[in-house]
Amino acid sequence: MTTLVGVTKCPVGIAHTYMAAEKLEQAAKKLGYDKVKIETEGASGTENKLTREEIVNADAIVFGADVAVDDLERFDGQKVVFGNTTSAIKNATELINQYKDAPVYHKKGSSEESEQTDNKKSSSGQQNPLVKQLLNGVSYMIPFVVVGGLFMALSIAFGGHPTSTGMVIPKGTIWSAMNQVGNLGFTLMIPILAGYIADAIAGRAALAPVMISAYVSNSPDILGTKAGTGFLGAILIGFLGGYLVKWINTWKIPKDLRPVMPIFVIPLLGTAILSGAFIYLLGGPISWLMTALESMLKALSANPSTNIILGAIIGLMVSSDMGGPINKVAFLFGVASITAGTPQIMGMVACGVAVPPLTVGISTLINKNKFSKAERAAALPAVLMGLIGITEGTIPSASANPARVFPSILIGTSVACAFGAAFKITDVVPHGGPIVGVLGATNNLLMFFLAIIIGVAVGVAILTFLQNRAVRNGKANLD
Repeated sequence: MTTLVGVTKCPVGIAHTYMAAEKLEQAAKKLGYDKVKIETEGASGTENKLTREEIVNADAIVFGADVAVDDLERFDGQKVVFGNTTSAIKNATELINQYKDAPVYHKKGSSEESEQTDNKKSSSGQQNPLVKQLLNGVSYMIPFVVVGGLFMALSIAFGGHPTSTGMVIPKGTIWSAMNQVGNLGFTLMIPILAGYIADAIAGRAALAPVMISAYVSNSPDILGTKAGTGFLGAILIGFLGGYLVKWINTWKIPKDLRPVMPIFVIPLLGTAILSGAFIYLLGGPISWLMTALESMLKALSANPSTNIILGAIIGLMVSSDMGGPINKVAFLFGVASITAGTPQIMGMVACGVAVPPLTVGISTLINKNKFSKAERAAALPAVLMGLIGITEGTIPSASANPARVFPSILIGTSVACAFGAAFKITDVVPHGGPIVGVLGATNNLLMFFLAIIIGVAVGVAILTFLQNRAVRNGKANLD
């Protein structure tokens, strides 16, 4: 009996994680593996967790992971294919076939680690390590922003009263408490982002110094500045702290002192160095840069002409790689706009993320005989994922039919985001699609839905035209 095991994990821990697992399982069975077990490290926790015994006895080990895999030491001494979720979803068979030439993984600190890392990046299309480390921080940060944004939105919607200075929530009410909890979520997300960037670089020892220093970097009173360093500071401190701790771990320490390094020396030394660097050197310039960036976004959002152009650009970014790095850059701009108190950018993102999956799903459902059996099977799941703002629902159709799907979703999403900008849609949670409107996270539900509908209508029209023409010319695969 031949066995294949693997791990899949994406930054958000929802769509890519499970789609990659499904594709790996299907491909492995077609290749003749008798038993397949894929560990999924998703938003709801780890499922099908692999034991050391299962790993050692496996005939092949394949990863489809965009961020750091938990407890990677389990795989020490084993050949591992280090692929990402995109490679697993698009061509799982090719990824599995790389196993015969895969390098042996060695845990951090071994003499063969650098060789293994180089092989990893060259042999299987693994993401750039810096991108992977950043996305690891983003994946842990997202739940904090979701809770913070929703609690704040609900507290204002149900407990706020309009005044000349804006919405005010009476103190001592449950809505005031809910608003404070929401603010706490936003406060915590900066240390969480920085801490788990560093964790992906140097492990748990980096968490305390980096998270404490990230909190310092976002405290104007400690820095002596008008504003904190925000996301830019968190990202920088995450990388600096991670590589600082990784370097400290290479020091030749007497055996008797090693146990106190991660719980005493590294936290104290790391916090002193990082916090000191931000208080006396980096805090002021980064705070100024962050303030300038927020001012630029506000200016672009306030001007009707530049606002619509900005929306169109955001739309192109959202739909260009469906949950990949470019999509995540647009997402981070959106989150930054929420924390800056001007959530228009997130409003544009919210309008756009639903358009790609809804476009391919609806086009296929209304024109079934012009699409392949596999595309028809993926249509309803794509619609459902679109309704809850999961852009990755587009991937099966885009992979099978890129020449016709990409023009449709790029144009349709840009149109939706441009209309979202024109309608001045805001979104106070880092998510999108109709679901955030239903939850009360947007400011104008009718206009929000209208922007999505217009974008989807444009995308469906383009995809239907291109697909019909391909069928007439015999270029469409309908098997």
